[in-house]
Amino acid sequence: MRKLLIFFGLILLSLGHLRAQNNLTLYNMRPVPQRMAINPAFTPTCKWYFGTPALSSLDFSYNSRALGFNELSNALEPNGSNYTIDITQLANVFSSGVSINSAYNHEWIGFGFRLRKSMWSFSINEKLKSRVLLPPDFFRLVFEGNGGDNVGDVFDLGFAMDFIHTREFAVGYSRSFIDDKLRIGGRIKYIAGINAIQTDRNDLFFETSESAFTYNVKSDLKFNTSLMPIDLNTPLNSILLGNQQNSGFGIDVGANLKLNKKLSLSASIIDLGVVQWRDNLKSTFTKNPGVYHEYRGMDIQDFIGDSANQKKGFETFKDTLMEIIALDSSSESFSTGLMGEFYVGGNLHITKNHNIGALMYGSFHKKEFHPALTLSWNSQIGRVLALSASYTMYRESYVNLGFGAALKLGPEQFYITTDNVIGSMTDNTRNLGVHFGWNHIFGKKKDKK
Repeated sequence: MRKLLIFFGLILLSLGHLRAQNNLTLYNMRPVPQRMAINPAFTPTCKWYFGTPALSSLDFSYNSRALGFNELSNALEPNGSNYTIDITQLANVFSSGVSINSAYNHEWIGFGFRLRKSMWSFSINEKLKSRVLLPPDFFRLVFEGNGGDNVGDVFDLGFAMDFIHTREFAVGYSRSFIDDKLRIGGRIKYIAGINAIQTDRNDLFFETSESAFTYNVKSDLKFNTSLMPIDLNTPLNSILLGNQQNSGFGIDVGANLKLNKKLSLSASIIDLGVVQWRDNLKSTFTKNPGVYHEYRGMDIQDFIGDSANQKKGFETFKDTLMEIIALDSSSESFSTGLMGEFYVGGNLHITKNHNIGALMYGSFHKKEFHPALTLSWNSQIGRVLALSASYTMYRESYVNLGFGAALKLGPEQFYITTDNVIGSMTDNTRNLGVHFGWNHIFGKKKDKK
């Protein structure tokens, strides 16, 4: 049991260190060039900029449905040098299943410049995105077992994990139209694929018997992976450009419309595209999909006693389950999407330097919709300081206060944003994230009289 808990603990800790999503506060910070990555129709207030190499944009974020770090830690009770688990509290934490979105974005190089009504930009970015889904039946079976009300029931244990690690080379362009009232922008990206895990099929059902404590197991699973091996002799061009057999293209599109002096609307769709994976391949799948097999469970005595006995018990459990599910493997090419996202916003301009913003965010994963709604106040204080304060509602998380600041000292610009200030300072949260960077900016865009 201890090894099982350690196993799940390592999974949760690894997910927690990835962190994912949304840059909802950054969306309305006009002086920061990196907001063009969220909507390519946006332009900064400078004429041209150059990001400090490797320090211009670092973005960590995490969003979870039903999994709060504080709630998880409360279920672990210290017992001398060890810990015991309060099953009741843990069952409440996972009663709705677990859905986790996480990401890490790192801009290695970024620069841009204005040319009359146009804006050009170029960037090289490292991106990691992860989506994990654990169904509520998985935890119901673990905590309640196959007795009581669960006799004769069917448990849907179809978990899913999708992970993509890419390096993108992006060229962006935007231009104003209709007397500067409408601006349309886009970004074309060459995607170098580095690592990927894809859940292609995730049907796994355990049906409990009404006459005995046995299960009828039916599965149709398929997981595709492409993992770059670690090799010190890898050529430099392969390190920089990735494996060219694993590559693709993507686009971002956006628009910004000024309806009048007081009201403006904006929208964008980012990370639309596909990566084809043709090297370092492995596909693991069910040999006989849809066929029922009987599973009689495991003897708890196999997990009691010394470490050698526990190790033997886990090996027996693993071998038995693999025999029932009957997995096979092959090398098949596959394709993955870029886990696209969309933003739709509106701003009410109180004065030239102060506005109120409303922003809707959305993404999809395995037929699940992940929405967010943000309200913000955004201010420009002279030429030195820009501030934003935001309030965001996620699904099942309604207390997320965000903050953003951009400080300009001569040509140097330093900025930091977070969508959840309280969550960044405590562990009682389901949403974490911070985005910061250092730019060199020059010139000032002249407003049209």
